[in-house]
Amino acid sequence: MDPVLEKVTISSKHSFAVKEEILPYIKIGWHFHPEFELTLFTESTGRLFIGDYTDYFQPGDIFLIGPHLSHFMRNDPIFYQNDRNLRIRAVVIHFSENFLGDEFFHLPEMISIKKLLQSASRGIRISGKTREKIAPKIEKLLVQNGYHRIISLLNILQEISHAEKLEHLSSIGYQNTFNQEDAPRINAVFEFLLKNFLNDICLSDVADHVNMSNSAFCKFLKKRTGKTFSQILNELRIGYACRLFMEKGLTVSEVCFECGYNNLSYFNRKFKEITRFSPMEYRKEYRFSAVV
Repeated sequence: MDPVLEKVTISSKHSFAVKEEILPYIKIGWHFHPEFELTLFTESTGRLFIGDYTDYFQPGDIFLIGPHLSHFMRNDPIFYQNDRNLRIRAVVIHFSENFLGDEFFHLPEMISIKKLLQSASRGIRISGKTREKIAPKIEKLLVQNGYHRIISLLNILQEISHAEKLEHLSSIGYQNTFNQEDAPRINAVFEFLLKNFLNDICLSDVADHVNMSNSAFCKFLKKRTGKTFSQILNELRIGYACRLFMEKGLTVSEVCFECGYNNLSYFNRKFKEITRFSPMEYRKEYRFSAVV
């Protein structure tokens, strides 16, 4: 099982790391690192957890994750079925807060980037026009060296810091409480949930899977993720429901049962609680014309 602390290697010729990841699927589990991470996904779909936030990711998504913020990413199940036509591709940048010196981001001219880096402690998704502008600049970093490499990263951070709207991910109250010993167990929890959330599972199923009593498991999960088992399960299912509405155009009742619920009124309530839309409102937003 992957350790919770990821070791980031930076070449002696560079002050920060840039790498192109091309793999059949994402392999690393729940982890954190002391560096900032800026990731552009160009191929691959799946689910991500950043602190107490969860959602799907897809090609074009860009995330900025602050130091020591725990995160976990898994591809859609099809990526683990040895399909040679599928792969992940991402450009990943790691840089420390003081990669340009201890005082650089305290300069008056760097105030907007300093504020951005501070807010990255919750994780940020970059979208809209800013995403369109910086994606090619991130790609270009793969072939740049020297002075131009540093200037390009600063330009990228400056663009992000002046974006009209940034989506902050983890809640303000989320606290990182992970330690090295938690890694195997929390990875096992998320692996089990991602494989089984569409099935009729309950808290005791997951607790048994990681050899814990129900009460001990509840305390462990809440402390490590800031959420209850029920919250995580519902977020996984409602996230999948949103994808079904967007990609397949199913009716509300079809989506309800497809994503693991057996009670339509409960599904409607949880869907609105999580998305702020009723299933029908969300469905209409994506212009599907079929009726329930």
